[in-house]
Amino acid sequence: MPSIRVNISLPETIYNKLTKEVPVRGRSSFIAMAISKVFTEKRDGFIAQEYREASQEIMIAHKDMEGTLNDGL
Repeated sequence: MPSIRVNISLPETIYNKLTKEVPVRGRSSFIAMAISKVFTEKRDGFIAQEYREASQEIMIAHKDMEGTLNDGL
């Protein structure tokens, strides 16, 4: 995959951890994987929220139907 060179600023504490934990030749891929993971978690969280909301709507509709059925239509 083609790469684009970017210039970013990091808090000093994050930079220090990065330089201690990740070899110089692996930092770009490490940062790319970290960003990708955050995007995936964000997307998964959004999808989970959508399912929770849909579930609430289904439960409300089900309760409404139950009332109608119990009243004998």
